[in-house]
Amino acid sequence: MNDDNQTNAAARTDEGINEAPAEALPQAIEVDVGRAMPPAMTQVMPTLAATEVSPGGSALDATEAHLARSLLAEGLHFIGNAVLRGPCSVAGQVDGNLSQAPGVQVSVVVTETGRVKGDITAHKISVMGHTDGLLDSGEGEVSLHDSASVHGLVRYGRIQVNGADLNATLERVPSARRHG
Repeated sequence: MNDDNQTNAAARTDEGINEAPAEALPQAIEVDVGRAMPPAMTQVMPTLAATEVSPGGSALDATEAHLARSLLAEGLHFIGNAVLRGPCSVAGQVDGNLSQAPGVQVSVVVTETGRVKGDITAHKISVMGHTDGLLDSGEGEVSLHDSASVHGLVRYGRIQVNGADLNATLERVPSARRHG
């Protein structure tokens, strides 16, 4: 790596991207915006290492946090699994699982143009688009809007269904707070 690339790598590390030491990385290549990533680079994936710690060690409510916000824009297609540390909106297509990181509570919104084929695990899940798989909010809440098409299993503490195309098994998760 040249000095500019090492400086950029150090800056990205400070922003929460966990990178392997320079000697462990394959030779860096530049890809112009709008061009496809060369097939050789698809074997190396960066990992995000943002850490959110709440005082007292309880789950951090990141459903409305301004940090670690994720958006998959309309027209983008993501294949793989993602661990979320903050709110996420899906307007494109995801083939894989979206799950909240341990110790945080996040919200996931699947917009009217969004499609998720895989599992979504989050404290708050709102669907206006299409999902096929498990929607698991645990003791949290699931909202299914009139434009939603939901197939699979829905686990929830609270649920709201507003005319959605619902072809799913519903499973209510009892709240520990309600019984205590």
